[in-house]
Amino acid sequence: MSSLRIHFLTQGVHTQGTYFRFHNLAVGLTKLGQDVTVFGCDWNPASKEREEIRDGVQYHIVPEFQGNSVFGSACHPLTAIRRCLVDYPPCDVAHLFQPFPSAALPWYWNLPKKAKLLFYDWDDLWIGGLVTSQPKSFREYWLRFVVNYLEQQLPQRAVHVTTCSQFLANLASKRNASQVSVIHNGLWPFVIPDQTAARESLGLDSQALYVGFMGRTCAELSWCFEALENNLHRHSSLRLALCGPPDNCLDSVPKNVRKRIDFLGTLPPLKTRNFAAALDLGLLPLEDNSFNQSRFPIKYAEYMAAATPVLCSDIGECANLSDGMPWVIKAGKTKKQWLDAFENAINLMLMGQLPTVDINTVVENFSWNLISKKLLEIYWATITNIK
Repeated sequence: MSSLRIHFLTQGVHTQGTYFRFHNLAVGLTKLGQDVTVFGCDWNPASKEREEIRDGVQYHIVPEFQGNSVFGSACHPLTAIRRCLVDYPPCDVAHLFQPFPSAALPWYWNLPKKAKLLFYDWDDLWIGGLVTSQPKSFREYWLRFVVNYLEQQLPQRAVHVTTCSQFLANLASKRNASQVSVIHNGLWPFVIPDQTAARESLGLDSQALYVGFMGRTCAELSWCFEALENNLHRHSSLRLALCGPPDNCLDSVPKNVRKRIDFLGTLPPLKTRNFAAALDLGLLPLEDNSFNQSRFPIKYAEYMAAATPVLCSDIGECANLSDGMPWVIKAGKTKKQWLDAFENAINLMLMGQLPTVDINTVVENFSWNLISKKLLEIYWATITNIK
């Protein structure tokens, strides 16, 4: 089987959010012998158009235009037009990630002339999911208008839609997608560091009982603070470690609770492995809403990659995948159920009765190598069917 030439079109190339999805898929496909180029833009109007190699993957990066305060980075029309002027080489697959015009316009305008297949990847519900409040500025109106149009139209424009969840797969089908496949987020297996060494590398207490939260999506972070506060008097060694949320996330936390929190700010991707390994329990609280139904948090697998059990709300794709993995402690669908499950999990840890993570099962289910292989098989099957 010959290799495919694959273009990923993305809104941005900064190491956050969907970056960890498309970048790891690009790495996995490259390891499988495919020719992958990621086309994206940065958020610096003063930068230059350039080529970069990241983890063996070719990146073509263009700067955005000034005017973010008016249009926003993802929906700037001049940035989208600039990206239409890029000389995209012919390819077998042009795979668009996320419903933003800075990548969607060249995907729709340029790539049909250059690509055999147009794929679209949908990994979050934006309008009616992440974006629910009424717009108050032109920038918010513009984002809502453009992204809503693209979320409605892109599923039917692509020959094949990939999603991170069954929720989005069903929604794509309702929006007239011809073919849909669920491609989960995953992990790269690594040598798990000793917990004591991991804590020492991050300046954490070697003797504490640590629960932890990592990630930038922190709408339910207050649940973690409340869970810690409810259990302060029960467990004197209990501490909460945080990485990823903004610095102001602790502004409203009571002082007695704040004293039990280790806030590490933003960690580089490799250090998040030490963070996960330093924990006794990873925390994944999810409110029951359309946004959480649609997404599949990368940290779900990343906690387990470090052999750390996870306390996870029984919501969305996480709920669909947790059966058969007893180290994923199901925490119900409401905040109260999650808080009750937190207390029960702490008691189980103190008694040494928390299930051990079977890392082999985790790798079999969530390895980026296997996920990338599945995506490659979908590409080939689609090409064969079209022929």
